[in-house]
Amino acid sequence: MPLPAWATDPSSLLITVEEYEALPEEVCKSIEVVDGTVVFCASPSPRHQRVLRNLTRALGDVRPSNGPCVDVLPNTGMYYVEQNAHAKDKGRWFTMRRPDISVLYCLEGNARLTSANVFTAVEIAGSDSKQRDFQDKKAEYAGQRIPMYLIVVLDADDAIHSVEEYRLDWSGRNYQLATVHYGVLDTELPEGMKLSVAFSDLESV
Repeated sequence: MPLPAWATDPSSLLITVEEYEALPEEVCKSIEVVDGTVVFCASPSPRHQRVLRNLTRALGDVRPSNGPCVDVLPNTGMYYVEQNAHAKDKGRWFTMRRPDISVLYCLEGNARLTSANVFTAVEIAGSDSKQRDFQDKKAEYAGQRIPMYLIVVLDADDAIHSVEEYRLDWSGRNYQLATVHYGVLDTELPEGMKLSVAFSDLESV
């Protein structure tokens, strides 16, 4: 049995910003990049996509009418501005995650989305992504100083079990669990965005 390319050439899984942005869009949507290493993402389930669509719409509906311009973007590549201090060759490698939903200050023109723009990140955690969403991304988003992180927890049938709400602690580098929502997601995001939406509405077709 022939060895996969990465077994004999680990650099085959490494990618620069320029190489990533030259990829076809359908390929870009299927990967994330962590310190230059390609991470493949599983295709989401239909229920995951319905929750994503409905929560994106609900967040868009509560954007502030006064104050800074706020946008809500699903599945958009977010480049990290805070570099990993332990990453090798920091000038070459980069990290780009794709939150299920980013709530952010509006970008100018065709500007690249960065973690500095985002004030709330949302991940919808199914059985195939719980470790990544509860461990890796939670630590990374806190390290990027994103003020609020919501994890929509799906059960074995992909129904919403709960929503965990995390906020930065006094250090500005770590999240503390603020509350766990059951049945209704009732919270206030930064910029006065008051959201109250039933899980049943988020799951509706």
